[in-house]
Amino acid sequence: MTSWKIFQGTPEQPHDGIKRLPKPSSWRDFSNSKEQRGATYKSRGEEIDLVNAALYLRRPLLVTGKPGTGKTSLAYAVAKELQLGEVLRWNITTRPTLQEGLYRYDAIGRLQDAQGYQQY
Repeated sequence: MTSWKIFQGTPEQPHDGIKRLPKPSSWRDFSNSKEQRGATYKSRGEEIDLVNAALYLRRPLLVTGKPGTGKTSLAYAVAKELQLGEVLRWNITTRPTLQEGLYRYDAIGRLQDAQGYQQY
């Protein structure tokens, strides 16, 4: 008897079982979603000023707000208009620190990398 399971949990044995499923609904087609994100976003004057200030100052812009207010759409609109490439995401929780969001210099780690040291 053939198993109904498509995902088997065996990455060492890849297969094309996904092809047994019917095509998804048209609203689930994400093939062009990266190109389309931000294309229809309508920026307000204040948002435009804040983004431009961050760009001229060469500083990050922390955008806050309730879910669904357009924070992510704003990022995609800026990236699309300025042809910046793919948007990088960092989902904020209560655990990350500002240090983790910016840059962390690990002198010992860099020295070990330079010497080809591998930790086991």
